[in-house]
Amino acid sequence: MQPKNKLNDVGYVLPTLIFIISIFLIPIVYTVVISFFNWNLLRPDLGIRFVGLQNYIRAFSDSFTWETMGRTFYFVIVSVLLELIFGFIIALSLNTEFKGWKVVQSIILIPFMIAPVVVGFAWKFVLNNDYGPLPQLLMNIGFSSIAENPLLANPNSAMFMVILADVWEYTPFVTLVLLAGLKALPQEPYEAAYVDGASAIQRFFYITLPLLRPSIMVAIVIRTLTSLRVFDTIFIMTGGGPGSATETLSFYGYRTAFQSYQMGYSSAINLISFFLAIVFTLIYMKILGWDNNE
Repeated sequence: MQPKNKLNDVGYVLPTLIFIISIFLIPIVYTVVISFFNWNLLRPDLGIRFVGLQNYIRAFSDSFTWETMGRTFYFVIVSVLLELIFGFIIALSLNTEFKGWKVVQSIILIPFMIAPVVVGFAWKFVLNNDYGPLPQLLMNIGFSSIAENPLLANPNSAMFMVILADVWEYTPFVTLVLLAGLKALPQEPYEAAYVDGASAIQRFFYITLPLLRPSIMVAIVIRTLTSLRVFDTIFIMTGGGPGSATETLSFYGYRTAFQSYQMGYSSAINLISFFLAIVFTLIYMKILGWDNNE
């Protein structure tokens, strides 16, 4: 009966395996293969030529690639850090049940349920200089320079406005992950610390934070991976501008593919972004001690 059971197990797993391979693995392999070729859709007469690592050499030799990489790092670090801070504050506030706390929790999660494209349009409206409430409020309290330098048209403020929209959208997700972790924490260490006279701050830093480390890791890794490939919000709010002030690595890959039609070079850029995600994840695992199962 054992071989038959094994065949049944394979039968259950096989459809999922086929789905994963067809949806995820094949596109990745295809992208890797294309990155070794020079394929320009505007020059079909040139055909598809194998160039080896030339696309990668070109990418790392181009100063603009490094600029977009720097903007990507800035976007990821600032947005994830702010989401973690605000998510922690909200999660700690919701960890104590009060009348109507479930309603409050549902309301807080609303931004995360909205599509990024809709979020982009909503924040573009909010930040519009002519009728947006935020610029009008800032101008009324003395920031008159905004009239001449709109928030989304100013290279010094455009990226932070995109980050603000991203933080508004994804802080609820971080809150949900951290709140679930807080609810699962054992109460015995808190009771022992309370008996020993530990203050609330000491309990937070010496009990809550260490025990919540797995949840923090999950939130940081997931948000880092999604932040590295941010596209929708930038495309709607700024289109990568003004100039290239909000152009991240993933947006640069899109522009190279669908405006310059350099498919091989675009694939190389996207794979660089993919490997950056792996590097970020490994760094987080090292910092939080997951590399040695601490």
